[in-house]
Amino acid sequence: MLIIPAIDLYQGKVIRLTKGDISQSKVYSEDPLGMARYWQDQGAKLLHVVDLSAALGEDDNIRIIEDILKNVKVKIEVGGGIRDIEKAKRLVSLGVERIIIGTKGLDEDFLNKLTEELAIQKIAVGVDVINSRLAVEGWKKKTDLRELDFIAYLKLKGIKWIVYTDISRDGTLEGPNYEALKKLSAFRDMNIVFSGGVSSLEDIKNFKKNTPFLKGIIIGKALYEKRIELKEALTIFEKH
Repeated sequence: MLIIPAIDLYQGKVIRLTKGDISQSKVYSEDPLGMARYWQDQGAKLLHVVDLSAALGEDDNIRIIEDILKNVKVKIEVGGGIRDIEKAKRLVSLGVERIIIGTKGLDEDFLNKLTEELAIQKIAVGVDVINSRLAVEGWKKKTDLRELDFIAYLKLKGIKWIVYTDISRDGTLEGPNYEALKKLSAFRDMNIVFSGGVSSLEDIKNFKKNTPFLKGIIIGKALYEKRIELKEALTIFEKH
């Protein structure tokens, strides 16, 4: 299981939100490249980079993402505002390990075209959830679509990677919703990365014990607030 530090970019800075609310943001660094290098030095094997500016329909942070790709060796997955095929292809050509689409995952024509243009392992779909319902448009709009139905649909379309975010816990440091995690075991043949509320090393131990089917865990605020040290978290998975 991968421990994946999050780097959320907004107006050129590394920030964290609470429950996806931009009005509840906190800046943790004005040096995204330095932050990426730091997580690399701490032992990260993959970074989860989200362009919040692009996701919210503002100017993007593509130059910063390019800078990170050129200057760190660790693999990077990128999401946020990827709404056209050309942008997805450009990010992959720059060296992104995987692109993450959100709202456009509901557009069947777009999804079909994307899977034709890119290798399936280069595509992940974000499943952003509030009370078991899918949220779209930068988490601003809640749909009536149940998250498990959406994942089942994505599986039929051949998607292999899912980034599941529990918005109600994201950035709260309240701990994960383990009931939601149990439901995801139905898709253990997919690569599911979980995000939302991870707050302590005890949470990491619980993931290892109870949800070994997860491919990875994204951690944001708990790392930036020093509630979890990345090296210690990685050590938990190195122990047998």
